[in-house]
Amino acid sequence: MKNKQKLFVVYCICALIISANALSAKTEKYSFDVFLWGIKVGELVYSIKKVSNEYDISGLLKSKGLARVITKYKFAAQTQGKLSDSKYYPTSYSENSDTGRRKEQKSITYQNMVPKITSAKAPKLHWAKPKSQKGTVDPMTAIHLVMGDRIEKTLCKQKFNLFDGARRIEIILSKINIQKNSAQCRGQYIRQEGYTDEEMKEGKNFPFTIEYIKRDEIYAVESLEIKALRGRTKFTRR
Repeated sequence: MKNKQKLFVVYCICALIISANALSAKTEKYSFDVFLWGIKVGELVYSIKKVSNEYDISGLLKSKGLARVITKYKFAAQTQGKLSDSKYYPTSYSENSDTGRRKEQKSITYQNMVPKITSAKAPKLHWAKPKSQKGTVDPMTAIHLVMGDRIEKTLCKQKFNLFDGARRIEIILSKINIQKNSAQCRGQYIRQEGYTDEEMKEGKNFPFTIEYIKRDEIYAVESLEIKALRGRTKFTRR
């Protein structure tokens, strides 16, 4: 009888833990249309799930509209990590890309915040060395750090380094104007390592601007516009 009571207590405790985790789980979904010089060329969709001190992000970037006539591309990625004091620490990342001409798979695991790359593609000599990239985040985490909803206290304060397995980029946001129902922030996308001399001559610092709309107490990204090498690119939220 005592054993049955113990099993019943254990069962109840497990049920409470599962219920608590289910209640604390939060999933956010984001959808953006991508425009190049005002012409729709693709879409970005991703979702992030947070449970306790962990997060999971899945995303997809693919060609749409007239771009599909010229070229088809598809980029799918997923990352998992830890949350601590509102900071993101990735533990694993994987991506699959298909440009129509070439397919590629890559994964990154993190040990003590140092990335380790697994890919069938041999690294090039000018690429940044993974061992020197401690504390960097993966591309999917970086997307959410820039495109995710924010409260006013943390608005436009993002500053971090991104490492995609080959290149290191610094991203910095700063305030321009914060109003009662909207906000505007200025950002910088700065190439640091992993580029050829020719690529660095093409451009090192790419400025961008983010427009926010306030919904209740949250500032949501309405659009992001960046002056890229291929032209002015804009992400507009659906």
